[in-house]
Amino acid sequence: MSKISSAGYRFPEPSCGVQVNFCKNIKCAAFGVPETLNRVRRPNGTSSQAGDYIRTDDGRNNIQMKCGLCGSKNPLRSNEAIAQELGRLCAHIFGDTVPCCPAQDCVNMTVPVTAASHYVRNGKTPSGTPRWRCNACRKTFAGTAAPQARQRMPHKNRDVFSLLMNKMPINRIAEVTGLAPTSIYGKIELIHRQCMAFAGQRERQLVQGMPLPSMYVAVDRQVHYVNWSNRKDRRNVALTAIGSADLTTGYVFGFNLNFDPALNPTTVEKEAAASGDLAEYEAYRKLARVWLSTDYQAAIEASKSRKAKTKKFKTAAFEEGLEQDITAQYEQGQACEDVEAEGADGEAALPGNGVQIKDQYTMHGHFHLLATLLQNADKVRCYMDQDSGMRAAFLGAFAERVKQRTADAWFVSVMKDATVNQKEAAVNRAKARLAEATAAHPGLVLAQVKMLLMKEEMANPKEMGSYKDIWLSHPMPNMSEPAKKMAWLTNFGDYDEDHQAHLYLKASLHAVDRFFMQARRRLSLAERSIHTASSEGRTWYGYSAYNPENLARTLEIFRVFYNYCKAGKDKQTPAMRLGLAKAPIALEDILYFTP
Repeated sequence: MSKISSAGYRFPEPSCGVQVNFCKNIKCAAFGVPETLNRVRRPNGTSSQAGDYIRTDDGRNNIQMKCGLCGSKNPLRSNEAIAQELGRLCAHIFGDTVPCCPAQDCVNMTVPVTAASHYVRNGKTPSGTPRWRCNACRKTFAGTAAPQARQRMPHKNRDVFSLLMNKMPINRIAEVTGLAPTSIYGKIELIHRQCMAFAGQRERQLVQGMPLPSMYVAVDRQVHYVNWSNRKDRRNVALTAIGSADLTTGYVFGFNLNFDPALNPTTVEKEAAASGDLAEYEAYRKLARVWLSTDYQAAIEASKSRKAKTKKFKTAAFEEGLEQDITAQYEQGQACEDVEAEGADGEAALPGNGVQIKDQYTMHGHFHLLATLLQNADKVRCYMDQDSGMRAAFLGAFAERVKQRTADAWFVSVMKDATVNQKEAAVNRAKARLAEATAAHPGLVLAQVKMLLMKEEMANPKEMGSYKDIWLSHPMPNMSEPAKKMAWLTNFGDYDEDHQAHLYLKASLHAVDRFFMQARRRLSLAERSIHTASSEGRTWYGYSAYNPENLARTLEIFRVFYNYCKAGKDKQTPAMRLGLAKAPIALEDILYFTP
């Protein structure tokens, strides 16, 4: 296994400011403290200090980091792989958008053409792209191409954009516009490039000092399927997108699919074999974030064994069902070799084009992206779906802010599969309870009565799971979240009762779940599957993509459309509410946008 590095690292080294390998027990003095470098063995009887970690093997070829103070164990992650994933997810924000002199030995190599004294215009290319001449080395080069360059029918770009965002399948778009499907995919590539450039310029304000109030963010994941492309293996490809949305404005900060189109799976497999990655534990690999075929097959076998051992509950009553779901989620996590990692589905295959990224690395990258975008927020409150991987990813990205008490996280579990009758019954019970409390306290306004009910729930906590998380029931369910329980993961006991009750009442996944619902309803490529009437009960993904890159592009296009173009009942878009726009953005303004 990995040797100690020349710098004294026994665990994966930090990379580009990313370090997630430390004790994640918030009550421990070692929380957020990385390993002590060049540590010598302490004599027997000497107390351990923060930063003293032991590398252990749980017997399932799974190396973990054991804290010398509290004894908690955490799986290891490759910091380099997380930094790579973060770079992929925020490339539209920090990528080079303004051209500079391409000469490697020129003093203007990093000076943009917007610095007028360093360059002069030198005509245009045949396609209309401006050319520049460097005043230092006298070399000429082309600038950024116009958005519509080499587009034979640019006047149809808006039609494709609008139809794509209104659930028109690709073949129907071809019929309506008269374009060939290959031309439509080319236009989708253009629309995606323009959307990312536009969003990148706006979101760059968030990291350049734009002040933000306390942010309440909901985080959840959504599974998307891509149709098989190999007749010899007709398994579909299952990809997961993690999204985060502001509860106040609805702005979606990220909708990230665990798929990287820039890598070739054949090349990746060869590189892994040549570098000896398969003989290394995941966290020490060069390609740690990528699903390799041998790892995927091994994960499928482990998943089959885990499913056979996991206890299944039969819900006796609606109120008990959610609690049983929470318990089952903890048990499933503990049955995994890596409690933070998502397993593989034997009914799904790896993509033939591009590579599938391991969920845990996309989650870590997503939370580091959140930390980057919300760095100027007074406080950050994350309400997350119950997932041990999300817990680890949040703490890995926000550890310093958690210790400074400017960031907190909650698990929120919602009964999503309830029937309409069950939802109505739960909401009616809550309304009756609220009415009774209002009558009993005539001197209190509605907000104060809700606080009173929340405090009643706080007096009846329930400890659940191996982490001994404290769960409470939400006293005010609604039709979208008819039964809801919350667990505060970063409670240091330093907030007064009113403050705690206020934060519990805010707990919700509605903002991100609403965005997920809109994606399903407005994108044909994201539509849910259709169950066939055949005896095998096969599932048909009639409108799903055959190339996962087209799905990834469409999801990112929709995030920009949802944030900047789609106004709500208040006639404002999420970007307007957040302060990144003054009016709904027309599709043409995105299509013709130039940095």
